[in-house]
Amino acid sequence: MFRLISRRCYSVHGAPAKASASAVRQLTVKDIIDKYHNGSPISMVTAYDYITASWAQKANADMILVGDSVAMCSLGYESTTQLSLEEFKYHVASVCRAPGNAFVVVDMPFGSFEKSIPSGIENAFQLLHLNPRVQAVKVECGLAKNDYSLDYMRELIRRGIPVVGHIGLTPQRVHSLGGYKVQGNQQTADAIALYDVSQRLQEMGCFALVLECIPHKITSVISKKLQIPTIGIGAGPGTSGQVLVQSDLLGMLTGHVPKFVKTYANLQIDAVSALNQYVKEVQDKSFPKVGEHTFRVSDEVYQDFVSKVDKDT
Repeated sequence: MFRLISRRCYSVHGAPAKASASAVRQLTVKDIIDKYHNGSPISMVTAYDYITASWAQKANADMILVGDSVAMCSLGYESTTQLSLEEFKYHVASVCRAPGNAFVVVDMPFGSFEKSIPSGIENAFQLLHLNPRVQAVKVECGLAKNDYSLDYMRELIRRGIPVVGHIGLTPQRVHSLGGYKVQGNQQTADAIALYDVSQRLQEMGCFALVLECIPHKITSVISKKLQIPTIGIGAGPGTSGQVLVQSDLLGMLTGHVPKFVKTYANLQIDAVSALNQYVKEVQDKSFPKVGEHTFRVSDEVYQDFVSKVDKDT
């Protein structure tokens, strides 16, 4: 009888056979709604690739948002408005390869739906077709009663596509908002407009809303007046759940971190320190070590190899 022994010999090596990502039962819209009705806080975190999605899945996040913030957090752009749909699709597909049961929501990037409702619907279908694990789209919405995004979301919902609305600070509209500013904190009319649009989004069929950078007292009232989950970012504890950008909460980048972020780790310091150590050991030749990081060859094969090589010289 022969025993097959599998050893990891290379930097990229197949893992032991396991259930595929698509074989794992994901949370559904009903599960998210049930958590809301049970009063269980809903956790959402962004992910942009297989690694960050795997971390989020292993941490048992309820929802993963493949956000257009990938533009700044992973691709080095200055704004989310620079992200193309084709680039975004690559990241959506890689996130969906990570096994786990988190509910996956994807952004509709800037320019992917503004041209026309038919083209926007086609682009939403393209994202949904990438992988069956894509379960909903998120669309940023303005406050005007005739806002184009309202018509677009209504048409998506009519076609059976689950939609998460996004109000408050909407980064895709940062220029019209006058910058990255708190919303609904200056005039009563602004807060009322946020409330009104939240009600309209619920009425048309959004199953959840993201509320960004809104004073927590305003968000608490809006959330209490709704019968659907609200996911807050910079919106205080009065929402049904919270979402943070993974690179922010893990300290993966340098630069300004928004006030509402809690940094739970500083991976950049750890990563740079580890890489510095690696570079140092390569330079002083302490890595790799023979016997510890190398493979063996039998003396017979080695001697035969050397004798034949020597004959050729």
